[in-house]
Amino acid sequence: MRNHRLWKGLRQYGWVARGLVIGGVLLALYMVIEAVSWFGSHADAPLSAMMIGGDSILIQWFTEARSSMSSGLFNWVTLILLEVVIYHFMRQTLKIILKKDVENAHTFKPFLHAQIRMIKVSVIAFLVESFLLGFFDMLTGGTLYWVISVAVRSMFLGYVIADNYNEQFGLTIDQSRRNLSRNYLGICAGLGLPLLIMMQVPVFGTILGPLVTSVAAAIVLKEISDLHIIGYQMSEKEIEKEEKEAAKKAKKLARKTGKKAIAG
Repeated sequence: MRNHRLWKGLRQYGWVARGLVIGGVLLALYMVIEAVSWFGSHADAPLSAMMIGGDSILIQWFTEARSSMSSGLFNWVTLILLEVVIYHFMRQTLKIILKKDVENAHTFKPFLHAQIRMIKVSVIAFLVESFLLGFFDMLTGGTLYWVISVAVRSMFLGYVIADNYNEQFGLTIDQSRRNLSRNYLGICAGLGLPLLIMMQVPVFGTILGPLVTSVAAAIVLKEISDLHIIGYQMSEKEIEKEEKEAAKKAKKLARKTGKKAIAG
């Protein structure tokens, strides 16, 4: 990331940059409001207690931020909001390691498509993750459930980042799901665990984690996957389904052509 300055070109998404600035201003305003509120309720307390006591404003900020970052839903919202930088860093990495570049990929329409896809994949992943965590919560508890929950959360977070890689090679959401679930769930968990840990660090880790993971995903999947060489290989059922859909389209086109010929 540092050597190749992967952030270069991010300003091409000018409308997104302005949104991030607005987000930063809102975060700063929230911190100021919280500080004013806290000082108002601790006006008579000694200065040392304000800063280092058990009820200090620093402890309050850290606790609230960590609680938010640890929320499963918050993780998914964060990934959706950071899709523009995940998309950009993934594309820039592939441009370096595979000489793969997509013309006008920084324009609004391609990014909008990527953003919509990220929302769809994240919603599906969140729902499946919630179901699995609820199921395991009923069966287990304590330390065992904690270990399982970390593994499940890591796998789905890594899965969503890996889907960004598959998207760069034209795979649909269903094709990407089949590709990852068949061969790369372990890789998804390996990518997702560091991401889950980094996202526990308020603000800095939440932003840096998805960027680092998107770069790591591009490098790792390029090394262990042949997607960039032979493309996606459909199964027999997928080929059969594709042929049926193609036949339906051909019949529909033939009917339209026939109607036009009769009308003419």
